[in-house]
Amino acid sequence: MFRTIAIKEWHMVLRNRTMAVTLLSALVLSGIAAAGSRLLYQQEQQQRETANRQFRQQWEQLRADDPHSAAHFGTYIFKPLTPLSRFDNGLESFTGNSLRIEAHVQHQMATPPLEPGDVYLRFGALTPATVLQLFFPLLLFFLCFNSYTQEKTSGTLRLMLIQGATPRHILRGKAAVYLGIMVLLLLLSMLLYFPAMTTTGNLPRIGLLVITYSCYASIFVILGLWLSAVARHAGQSLLLLCSIWLCWHILLPRLAAATGEALYPLPSQPYLQEKIDQANKTGIDGNDPRDARTARLEQSVLQQYKVSSPDQLPVNFDAIRLQADEDYMQRVYEKYAAMTDSQIRRQNSVQRYLAAADPYLAVRSISMALCGTDYEHQYHFYQAAGAYRNRFIRRLNQAMAYGGAHERQLYQHAETFQYTPPATAQVLRGLWLPALSLLLWLLISISLLNRAARHASI
Repeated sequence: MFRTIAIKEWHMVLRNRTMAVTLLSALVLSGIAAAGSRLLYQQEQQQRETANRQFRQQWEQLRADDPHSAAHFGTYIFKPLTPLSRFDNGLESFTGNSLRIEAHVQHQMATPPLEPGDVYLRFGALTPATVLQLFFPLLLFFLCFNSYTQEKTSGTLRLMLIQGATPRHILRGKAAVYLGIMVLLLLLSMLLYFPAMTTTGNLPRIGLLVITYSCYASIFVILGLWLSAVARHAGQSLLLLCSIWLCWHILLPRLAAATGEALYPLPSQPYLQEKIDQANKTGIDGNDPRDARTARLEQSVLQQYKVSSPDQLPVNFDAIRLQADEDYMQRVYEKYAAMTDSQIRRQNSVQRYLAAADPYLAVRSISMALCGTDYEHQYHFYQAAGAYRNRFIRRLNQAMAYGGAHERQLYQHAETFQYTPPATAQVLRGLWLPALSLLLWLLISISLLNRAARHASI
């Protein structure tokens, strides 16, 4: 009976134009998003490779009075692009992808312009992930909203029941057909992007993305069938499904962002800079002025070399003092960076907990993490870039303080920035809550459909 109903449903779907419209809409949207994302990836990759070559060449041919002047000249480093980062660009439009390296100052990531701002603020850029997260559920709802109600209104439901079918057989047969269509649409949509962007290293993450989006889309298929079974007519079913979509994709995400910002507001950049400048002048705790720190350092260096004045030192004391200032400012930056990071993590925790009530928030968190564009990856990169910046400046200051290599060789052999993102296993450890939310909603949906099968109206 199950097989007969599934075959009958498949023929009904083929005769219905909704299937063709849904398939065409999904493929057109996915095709546009995939083509745009792949083109953007190629352009950005080329721009970053060109910029890296130019800055490296500029640095190797640098003519500066001394290494510390070269440190003031500085350079730029860029966050490496990955093919997955353009499948779901996550927070990269807001967090930036380049960092200026310079003495005395620890810059923030440079953020690209957001144009058109309205599009970014409402739905984000059109990427394959945006299509799957936002538009795919809506298309699945349109596909399923009258799958059961049309059987009631057309009278075919009574005919099937007379022939021995039960509501459980009917709903399971329909679920098998629509889940099969969903998997087909999902794989076709992903195939438009991934084959040309797949590498051996990102295969596990792609597999996890397929599983995640399959669970996510299954929730909407099963919910669509459930509401079709319990609604009085197709209009009521469609209205309720659209309400669910609006609540999960528009209202709850905005509520989560607004609640996090209200509960844990971030300090402004001018306020932070004022605090950093004050800490540099008076000390981190306000009782260690800069002049006192410099006097202690001078006394320590004089004792180390057993001389009575800086003029008698065999090393450049100014360079030693500059590096000591760098080390102290690093402690200051770390203190305020930790405070800001703590607030951002509290804001993100609001979204993580609300993800238990919203599968869209859950799949968005998992997708960004697997594509390397969430806050954790951005923080990891910023930490690596900061460590590189400190090594870069320290090497120049020490060359000026203690001599050694010729300046030309010093610049030519400067360390190149290499970045390794977190391993997949490390990323997965932080995703248990959104993954649990998706599984929970999938189980709830199946439970609702089973209940409807026992009590479905005829």
